[in-house]
Amino acid sequence: MTELRVHTLILRRNGFLAAMVMWAGLGSAASLHAQETPGVRLEVTYRADYQPGLVVLPLAASGGADGSASTIRGIIQQDLDYSDRFEIRDNIAGIRAGEPVNVRLWKERGADWVVDGGVTPRAGGLTLRLVLHDAVYGQVRGEHSFDLPPAGDPGFRMAVHAAADEVVRWATGDPGSAASRIAFVMQGRGSKEVYVVDSDGENLQRLTSDGSIALSPAWSPDGRRIAFTSYRSGIPALYERDLATNRDRLISDRDGINITPAYAPDGRTLAFAASFDGNTEIATYDRERGCCLQRQTRGRRFDSLSPSYSPDGRQIAFVSNRLGEPHIYVMSPGGEPRLVSDHVYGQRGYNTSPEWSPRGNNIAYHTRIGGVPQLVVVSSNGGRPRLLTNTGANEDPSWAPSGRHVVFSSPNRDGGGLFVLDIVSGRVRPLLRGRGYGLPAWSPALVLTSPRSR
Repeated sequence: MTELRVHTLILRRNGFLAAMVMWAGLGSAASLHAQETPGVRLEVTYRADYQPGLVVLPLAASGGADGSASTIRGIIQQDLDYSDRFEIRDNIAGIRAGEPVNVRLWKERGADWVVDGGVTPRAGGLTLRLVLHDAVYGQVRGEHSFDLPPAGDPGFRMAVHAAADEVVRWATGDPGSAASRIAFVMQGRGSKEVYVVDSDGENLQRLTSDGSIALSPAWSPDGRRIAFTSYRSGIPALYERDLATNRDRLISDRDGINITPAYAPDGRTLAFAASFDGNTEIATYDRERGCCLQRQTRGRRFDSLSPSYSPDGRQIAFVSNRLGEPHIYVMSPGGEPRLVSDHVYGQRGYNTSPEWSPRGNNIAYHTRIGGVPQLVVVSSNGGRPRLLTNTGANEDPSWAPSGRHVVFSSPNRDGGGLFVLDIVSGRVRPLLRGRGYGLPAWSPALVLTSPRSR
């Protein structure tokens, strides 16, 4: 919602939206007025989570697949590292691909899990066989073969990511999030365009080339479409991009604004903020039928925007300034909103950009701590928020499909960019470095693997 604060000044110069513009227009977090959000602790506390050791051995290769095997091993090892579930161990010098796995030796060297396997050519691509050994109990925990496109194919890396996610599932019971992408907005010379990048920061692609302002990309539940706002026609209209055809479909160009879209879990309904009777309200639209716009909130001199659905689709989190400044609310569609962010009468607060976790009842958003935006997470039932960050300015969190990580933007952390945070350990890794990145949105899992049993 950061870029939204900049450009809604064109549309309204009073109330909530103008206040957001003033905040962004100050240019840096250091310029913000000192402000605390009541109830948020200033300390960031992460538990010491034990991470079992894991080693990825060199993959055996046949039929000239040696180069592909080395590339695949590197991708898998990095994906397992980025899962934040394991402590990656180095291979022992001298151990070669295809040698029998001595799990007792690896246990002595601190590896609880050992991954090995092989790569063989097949018609139209490669076959990757992976085996996960449990070095503690001396058992094979998982073994499957995956059909991959040839190295260099646009889908090659994503297929390898999906195999790595299966290894995470074998070891932990939950899949990883490597086979996913992140959409975001990048500022150019007088424009903002939508881009996508793989979860490991590779394969950067530009989606829009409007030469205008694009905002708030949102993924469909099947990962095949992205909804976004664009000023390409001179007004903030809502579009949907079909990623297979690269064609855009107009969703709404109602007078006023059409911003901050979010898909319902069924993929049929889109919720977004639109103008009604001089207010900004949450509305829903049946995208399959192309009709039936329904107003879900009714403000009296206050605004509501930035909807986010619960995993079951029965509730919506959103932002409203009905208490004077923006706070996070939850409601059933058309129901009575209830406050979930902290509010103390007479004290100022600023809470925005909510996103519901795909794996539970947690809602991530950003608040102000000492005038600087920081990430927090709170139960959908309310209560005390948990502070996730306290270094730099951090905004606009979006959950990974596993619900363990969030991606966020920062203008000044380590030079600025997009970053990924593990909410269990607190580890932060850069996704893309530089200025002008904002409004990240993490996709669902993009590849559903159908591995062949041994």
